[in-house]
Amino acid sequence: MNRGALIDRILTTLNDSPVAPVFWTRAEVADVIQEGMEVMAEEVMALKRSAFLGLKPGSLYYRTRGIAKDFRVPYRLWFSNTNKKLIPVTVEQLDGFHMQWSTVTGDPEYWAPMGYDWFTIFPHPSAGGGVLRVDYLAWPRELGGDDDKPEFPDSDHDALVTYGVYDGLLKRWAAPEAMTIFASFLEKIGEAKPRSGVNQLNGRTWQKETGSANGFRTGIGWRENR
Repeated sequence: MNRGALIDRILTTLNDSPVAPVFWTRAEVADVIQEGMEVMAEEVMALKRSAFLGLKPGSLYYRTRGIAKDFRVPYRLWFSNTNKKLIPVTVEQLDGFHMQWSTVTGDPEYWAPMGYDWFTIFPHPSAGGGVLRVDYLAWPRELGGDDDKPEFPDSDHDALVTYGVYDGLLKRWAAPEAMTIFASFLEKIGEAKPRSGVNQLNGRTWQKETGSANGFRTGIGWRENR
């Protein structure tokens, strides 16, 4: 469905006129649809994009906000010079592997999130010039008009209608009915998660490994300078 059809369905379900609505303007409903898309982007993790990041000489920390405006969180990094996928680890693993890991230079093989909007690579190239392909989960783009369609699959558009009805009921102070509709919305986005194709980011690759001296799955032999 395009945005116009979504607005029509939301207003009709709320027993208002899609042509001349009384309780809401079409612009207000459009804003609610945008809000619903952002909620779905967070929960379903369906919007995936890629960007390319040029590595700077000696730099090992990178801000996600400098990569793309719609950047939410990285989920996979590739080093184009070696055509290798970087392995995600934690800062604790880096600290346990090499106390001065931030001084080690070379082709990057690992990456670790440092906060909500920055990450590090290990090792880091001293000369720079390499390129990272960063695959990331994105925020939805703003719909440009009633003919524009959400980026989500058509099978997930019903969830946006449900979210719009939920918000409309809240504005009517119909909280019990709104909570029932919101439960339906949560059920719909739960059904959408398996279709996103991205594993939840709290999986085993983010967990600290045990039974290994360095904590890294590959067991590579860096110098024992701890």
